Amino acid sequence: MENKYRNCTLCPRRCGVDRTSGNTGFCRMPDQPLVNLYKLHYGEEPIISGKNGSGTVFFEGCSLGCVFCQNYSISRGPTGHAVRLDSDGLADIYLELEEQGAGNINLVTPMHFAPTVADSISKAKSRGLSVPVAINCSGYDLVSTLRLFDGLVDIYMPDMKYFSAKFSSEYSKASDYFSVCASAIDEMVRQTGDIDIGSDGLLKRGVIVRHLILPGGLFDSKHIIDYLTSRYGNRIFISLMSQYTPMPSCTGKLSERPSRRSCDSLVDYLASRGQENAFVQEYDSSGKDMIPEFLT
Repeated sequence: MENKYRNCTLCPRRCGVDRTSGNTGFCRMPDQPLVNLYKLHYGEEPIISGKNGSGTVFFEGCSLGCVFCQNYSISRGPTGHAVRLDSDGLADIYLELEEQGAGNINLVTPMHFAPTVADSISKAKSRGLSVPVAINCSGYDLVSTLRLFDGLVDIYMPDMKYFSAKFSSEYSKASDYFSVCASAIDEMVRQTGDIDIGSDGLLKRGVIVRHLILPGGLFDSKHIIDYLTSRYGNRIFISLMSQYTPMPSCTGKLSERPSRRSCDSLVDYLASRGQENAFVQEYDSSGKDMIPEFLT
């Protein structure tokens, strides 16, 4: 089997480094997953968290690197505190979380470890994992990498962060973000199909696209709402998040929260587009309250 870490082009950065030799690219990660934390997590949308929590696994590193990332303490790792795991070790974690009562397995920022993570899901399912598996990601993902998960992943929770290349270049050094993300979400919807909610009220299959409202980004957000509602409508959930909280690295307008007026106007705009499958976060929510205590 081809080792996809040897000449790594798993993400749109296409660094081409040999991660098996200890070299690292944009994500700063080796060729074996680094897990900083795993736990039952209650900070997701209600149809993900449920009553018992989502079995969440937080991977270190990231191939997007937003300047405002609320998980920056691990996304810009390695921290030196993570556990290095192979696919068998990851499968053990998923099964342990299911035994603790998790309604699903929620893999946060795993795409730069995609080959190993895909293998781990396959192994866990062969060993009896029965809850849905979700991938929680930035949306800056290649279709070719997503296809490693075809038939293995039940739920995708991508961000759609930017419409404007100006914002994506300035905040994430990714001028091609929107086109890449649009193709990725198409592939995710193809894999999962339409929304399927179980009798327990939890999502069994489908896609939740998240959009974080940024300061000064009102019109960018409206373009994203227009795109998602026009292309998918109520085939997907749209989660509009008002939790933006400035991180220490933020300067200029990113050092302030978006106004309540902007957030309220976007909530109204989403409703005006006929989107019924939607989640809206309260303006008073704080991103800091939702950041787990990572090992740093």
